[in-house]
Amino acid sequence: MHELEVEELVEVPPKATKRAHNVSLHALSGKSHSVAEMREKLRARELPEEAIESEMAELERVGLLDDDALARDLVERYGTRERLAKRAVEQKLRARKLLQGVIEHALAELESDEESGLAEEAARERLRKMGSLAPAVAKRRLYAYLQRKGFSSGDISDAIAKVLG
Repeated sequence: MHELEVEELVEVPPKATKRAHNVSLHALSGKSHSVAEMREKLRARELPEEAIESEMAELERVGLLDDDALARDLVERYGTRERLAKRAVEQKLRARKLLQGVIEHALAELESDEESGLAEEAARERLRKMGSLAPAVAKRRLYAYLQRKGFSSGDISDAIAKVLG
């Protein structure tokens, strides 16, 4: 005869639950967090693992933690508004500790064939802000700027050729 193992329900002290809740809400009041970031933040406070998991489940249940939504928002911010290349957007998403599948799904919204047009648009905008510079200086600065934005050297060269004529 085999004995069935019964998992013991661990009672989480109310004080730990309250503290986990306060820490998570304080963190979320500043910016949105990924699931991994929030778990790391709660663990840094040395809370009991049961309190952390309980709080994480509650935050996900009420929609305050949603990695898919966060990834879509970040792609919108970095890819569309800040005009970063797909490669740079991916790095930003990795830095937020999002899972690879979530990152790939969110990046699918960015059209990779639009990269060259995006590079040209960013170059034109930056050129307007630079004022009058010698062509060699303008070219060097535009190249460095677009490189920091994550564009490939081919897209950068094409964009600079188009905006500098």
